[in-house]
Amino acid sequence: MRIFLFIFTLLFAEHLFSKNTIEIFQKEQKEAFQIIPKPQDVKLKGGKGLDYRELTYIKTENGASVPVVGTLLNGLPYAAKEGTPLILRISLENVPDSEEGYLLEVFANKVVISAKTMKGLFYGCQTLEQLMEDSRDFRIPIPEMTITDYPAISYRAVHFDVKHHLDRTEYYYRAIDRLARYKINAVIWELEDKLRYTRRPEVAAGNAISKQEMQAICRYAQERNVEISPLVQGLGHAGFILKHHWELRENPSSDWEFCPTNPKTYEFQFDLYRDALEAMPYGRFLHVGGDETMAIGIDERCKATDKSAFELQMGWLRKVCDFAKSNGRIPIFWDDMPLKYGGLWDMAHGDNDTDDLHWDTQKLDSVIDLFPKDCVYMRWNYRDATRPGHQRILKWYHDKGLRVMAATAASSGNSPVLPREDTKAGYIKGFSRLVAQNQLEGILATSWDDGSPHLETVWRGYIAQGEFGWNPEGRTVEEFKKAHAQREFGFRSTDRRMQFLDELEEALYFYDGALAVAGCRNPASGVPHTLISLIELPDSGKPGEWSRMYKEKIDKAFQEAKRFIRIDRGVKSAKIYALRGRYTLDVYEQINYLQNYSTRLLLALHRYDTADSETDRKAALQRVCDECTYFRVMRKCLEEVYSKTRFMQNPDGYVLDMNGHNHLAAKTNNSDWMYYYEIPMVAKVEKWLKKQ
Repeated sequence: MRIFLFIFTLLFAEHLFSKNTIEIFQKEQKEAFQIIPKPQDVKLKGGKGLDYRELTYIKTENGASVPVVGTLLNGLPYAAKEGTPLILRISLENVPDSEEGYLLEVFANKVVISAKTMKGLFYGCQTLEQLMEDSRDFRIPIPEMTITDYPAISYRAVHFDVKHHLDRTEYYYRAIDRLARYKINAVIWELEDKLRYTRRPEVAAGNAISKQEMQAICRYAQERNVEISPLVQGLGHAGFILKHHWELRENPSSDWEFCPTNPKTYEFQFDLYRDALEAMPYGRFLHVGGDETMAIGIDERCKATDKSAFELQMGWLRKVCDFAKSNGRIPIFWDDMPLKYGGLWDMAHGDNDTDDLHWDTQKLDSVIDLFPKDCVYMRWNYRDATRPGHQRILKWYHDKGLRVMAATAASSGNSPVLPREDTKAGYIKGFSRLVAQNQLEGILATSWDDGSPHLETVWRGYIAQGEFGWNPEGRTVEEFKKAHAQREFGFRSTDRRMQFLDELEEALYFYDGALAVAGCRNPASGVPHTLISLIELPDSGKPGEWSRMYKEKIDKAFQEAKRFIRIDRGVKSAKIYALRGRYTLDVYEQINYLQNYSTRLLLALHRYDTADSETDRKAALQRVCDECTYFRVMRKCLEEVYSKTRFMQNPDGYVLDMNGHNHLAAKTNNSDWMYYYEIPMVAKVEKWLKKQ
């Protein structure tokens, strides 16, 4: 009996060990593959799986065809041959009830993707491409599995804002491929003067994209399930038009707003709309702008109507909505002005919780008849959209039967050079969850060009929109960042090779104001240029006084010098080990050199100010001189990297608008605006050096 119990115990222990070993192995298998966006459901089946090279051909069934596929799948023939097939199948059974959903099954001898539509097959192939990529990169078999997948949000868009710069045309084609890879299915493209309008050619910048080239980009995007719709600013943000046409201004001294009662306003706007719709023929929407108006109702024509500024704005909205509808498009309108009119803006956007006692929609309720019902109201919030006040706004829209789309941000105007806070991933996740819960019309991740960060720095935010727009509950932000490092650069999620990016975001907070004692690097914050004051320079007759005056900055500069070294090592290590994405790493590296310049200059000046001997003082003075020379070298290197994808200056003859929002990137026709503090500081130091 004891022997029997002993044997039974051994067998049971072996069974538990075997079961635990299998579970651990399956967990490791699952974690080795980091699909973005994370699929809704993944079930591992056990078995040996298959190596990505074992797939030898593509076979279609039930009326399916082969969609546009990635590099690895594109290398497979359609003719049957010996080996393992990928079978693409249109099916209405056992597949998600979604136009974009799919069922992906991996067996030891075949891979089958089934979907209701070609869109579903397209996304199933995008997922398989990522599985194959991981199999190749890490030399591991794709496990036998079943993936059941579909989006939580049907319209998942990102924002291209080209008001202050254009990228090279080929970059937009590569961007479309990248969006499709991460299951982003729409772009709202803010054009301003970067489309070559044919009806009003004077508006177009000299380097504007032609309508024919834009049509080609849109067709390329449509083939990859990405729908492009135009945003042509109207009523406000009209400097790109009104700098040429003073007769259409509401305020003669400002190029910000159109006059909403001038019939020629609509003739002009509708001509631009027509050109934009012809250039982007496959989109469903026309975004008409309409936000941040500041001086409506002040000219004599508007005063004669006896209407309030809000009534005039909503009358304008009615007219442009009718135009969009008559041209087969759904109008989208930024919704901030109605909320400001109703006194709800601060409560909807504030960080403090709002209670029912302070929540009053009576003013908005009284004018609900002015709200067009055929318009989509874009509820924008670039921070935490889950606050109670904001959720009350969404409920008000729902109760009034109005259509709502959400706008979060991958990059907002107050973070020049580099988006901060994990490229806004947490805010994107939170708003995506709200959109899914409230079944809103869709979500847009904006990327404002106010401080014109290089788009490579924005992509992590775009990809976060792909991740959380498809599956808001799938990953935490930290898990997403690890998956992003694997997908974009080929790093295992456990490598932590992109940790330097967290440090770089932190370093930029010091860079923002290191050389100034007043003002703000980003003038869109509301601080006028005239209030900016740079630091003073050392007085040779009062050694040490300068260092005492700026002790806090100098102490921080010593810390930041160490941080720079950590970031530099991290970037260089990442570049060595990366399997792809090296250009993005090049951009990060140049940003690190840029942000470090303030630290270098401060420490050089500190060394001069505290020198103990004449010899040390001369050496320190030479170091300060060298830093002025280094600035020009650093700038040249940065712009060589940036210019691989973007144009670094406006075309000859370009007329800057009055810059009513004081955007940093609209300060100069060349790239001087990128060095808003550095250029005047270097000039100040060089003048000071001549006196030493």
